Amino acid sequence: MSTLPSHLELVQGIVLPKPVGADPVLDFLNTRADFAGRGPAASEWLTSYEAFVIWNGYVGLLSDASVFRLIEQAAGKPTDASRRLDAVREFQADLYDVLTDDVLTDEAAAGSFDAVARAVDRATARRHLSPVPTDGLGVRAVWELPEDLGMPLDQLALLASELLTGTARDHVRLCPGDNCGWLFLDPRGRRRWCSMATCGNRAKVRAHAARTR
Repeated sequence: MSTLPSHLELVQGIVLPKPVGADPVLDFLNTRADFAGRGPAASEWLTSYEAFVIWNGYVGLLSDASVFRLIEQAAGKPTDASRRLDAVREFQADLYDVLTDDVLTDEAAAGSFDAVARAVDRATARRHLSPVPTDGLGVRAVWELPEDLGMPLDQLALLASELLTGTARDHVRLCPGDNCGWLFLDPRGRRRWCSMATCGNRAKVRAHAARTR
């Protein structure tokens, strides 16, 4: 039985990258590696709608019960599920452009920002306030989305809007590792690699080899 690399984990029969971004939105983008534009990635882990839903459960964005129900829905609507996966990939590419390119000077990146904004607008229009009990008087309210095939992407779009408009946006960094491209938060300014166990270790090995030639 082969052993997975240290940055991957087997989750419900699906191989997924371990979270290293310190933010679920960045970990969503990190389900691809070494990709640019709309072309294929060197590594791609969300290869089906089912994998996308399982990933959402893995990082804590969906409950186990929601994962089960959405996988059931997808099995009953395979064409719709495939279309939703295409939308996920488009949003992923657009959001990556927004976080790594200058949308104020790059026309393509500006188009990506508009696409992300539309996804956020759609998700915002679909959410509704629901009451939940409190320990004191009356109730408090929470935002909820309908539990359908569009829910996981809508939830990520709303989280992306919070990242883009919050203080964490200034701490997003791009891993300089070869064939990587992963993003992570670095609020203390001390982190260089997505993971010392992968990109950091490979850089150390290369540097050592260069010194001993």
